[in-house]
Amino acid sequence: MNFYPLVVSNITDETSLAKSFTFQIEDKYQSLFQFQAGQFLSLRLPWEESYLDRCYSLSSSPDQAKMTITVKRVKDGRISNLLNDNVKEGDIIDIASPSGRFVPTENQRPLSLFAAGSGITPIMSIIKHTLANTELTVTLFYANSNDQQIIFKQALTELSDQYPERFSCHHHLSSENGRVNETIINHFIDEQLDQDFFICGPGPFMDLTENALRKLGVADQHIFIERFASDAESTLDTEAQLPSDIASFNAILDGESHIVPYLAGKTLLESMLAHDLKPAYFCQKAKCGMCAVMKTAGEVVMRNSDILSDNEKEKGKILLCQSLPLNNDISVDCDAD
Repeated sequence: MNFYPLVVSNITDETSLAKSFTFQIEDKYQSLFQFQAGQFLSLRLPWEESYLDRCYSLSSSPDQAKMTITVKRVKDGRISNLLNDNVKEGDIIDIASPSGRFVPTENQRPLSLFAAGSGITPIMSIIKHTLANTELTVTLFYANSNDQQIIFKQALTELSDQYPERFSCHHHLSSENGRVNETIINHFIDEQLDQDFFICGPGPFMDLTENALRKLGVADQHIFIERFASDAESTLDTEAQLPSDIASFNAILDGESHIVPYLAGKTLLESMLAHDLKPAYFCQKAKCGMCAVMKTAGEVVMRNSDILSDNEKEKGKILLCQSLPLNNDISVDCDAD
């Protein structure tokens, strides 16, 4: 993945815990930074004697003449605090081209969006783009701890005023109404199931909302979820007992089938990269989910799989950067959604 030096052209305080950072795109980089609503940027920042990579969703819309991410502080989060405390206008940050599949479809169905906390960031991009470019109706359920922590509060009010017939926003404050539960989600949906549903926020919030939708009968193809993991690292306790005789595995990439020699003790991703196969990936630490693929045969064990939902795992989703083979019959489809 290539990174490009972009200048921070503007910084906006959104709340006491969140800031938006807008980047200036030089003409020579314009074609590299075209993006879709809901996508994210991959940042590389210096840390001690090395650097750290992090993904942050774009809150701006492709229709706007700017590219903006919004970053909320995370307790003990190294990069989120570095950005909020130290970065200033005029600074240069290394950034890779936009990525991500959390984008509106061409289904022409109304959108029902669920966000909590900083999960509003890609949702905001989708809202602005959809309202400006379609006639679809958009409803938003936005959960926060209190009124002071509502990111984009004024902007959401302005969109409600600008599109009163097409956009509505429901704020849920846990300080006043308790934590979000399944009954609250069901009441908000109100049996309006002929929609596309987008979910972004903390893991428990996304799991709750996804499970509620599935119980109501919403099909997988109409549920879209954006997951980013925290800085927590996990290790595999049983790695020493992994098979030592794995010869190869099969991978479909860009429409072609490959037999990939397996490098003992390495992940599937590391083996693919060593043999000049380049599936989508970024952090290699189970935080961005970019290397999620469909396992169609065989068994693997993942060092860390927290970024995947239980439903995704049941369907066969795995992270290439975390997967170690348990047998010789493994096949993965890197092209499958």
